Amino acid sequence: MKKVIAILVSLMMLASVAMAAAETIVVAFNPEYPPFEYVENGEYMGYDVDLIKAIAEKAGFDVEFEAMAFDAVISEVMTKKDTIGVSGISITEERKLNVDFSEGYINAGLIVVIKDGSGLATADDLKGKKIGAQLGTTSDFAAEEITGRENTETYKTFLDAIKDLQGNKLDAVIVDKPVGMALLAGLADDSLIIVDMGLQADWYGIEVNKENPELLEKINNALKELEAEGFFEELAVKYFSNEEAAE
Repeated sequence: MKKVIAILVSLMMLASVAMAAAETIVVAFNPEYPPFEYVENGEYMGYDVDLIKAIAEKAGFDVEFEAMAFDAVISEVMTKKDTIGVSGISITEERKLNVDFSEGYINAGLIVVIKDGSGLATADDLKGKKIGAQLGTTSDFAAEEITGRENTETYKTFLDAIKDLQGNKLDAVIVDKPVGMALLAGLADDSLIIVDMGLQADWYGIEVNKENPELLEKINNALKELEAEGFFEELAVKYFSNEEAAE
């Protein structure tokens, strides 16, 4: 009997050690980017939040979310080995010089929000126009390429840019497709419309410090498992009013 008790105690101690040894990964993100990350009733919510929690469960680590400005996320990942970035972050060659990226998990191409009746239909129509975008995003870079830095207005959030469009301070706003769709659905403003002007494809990925390839492998393996299980279809139904946003 004493031997059985001793074995049980040993097993409990091993389990406790295993639980205590669970790695905690800090998630740097900007919770002002619905439907990917936002705050609701004091809690972090969104597509990316659900995704990271599911990845952590698969990969066997804990997560701690740390809110910050979008343009600070990359620097945070660069300087901290056990920090990852997820905030609707597009995979670009320039960013890959500083951080590693997971496999892309959603293609959120860029679209343009304009006032109905403005007559803007193509990217050429936007040249010389005042365009708004969130600072440091691929939308910001696309706006600069189209209309020049002098005509590109940058904002802390896409919602701030949309408000200036409503107030006739901008001619257009460039935004990631699912984000733009979610914003307009929430505003219910019939004067605003979305136009697909054939801008770039925009794959989102999870940023990982270049000195942590083991963590990158865990994340990629978890993404493959989640895809095979149909998890991304579940997220699309939960967060997008139009499933085309997830295609």
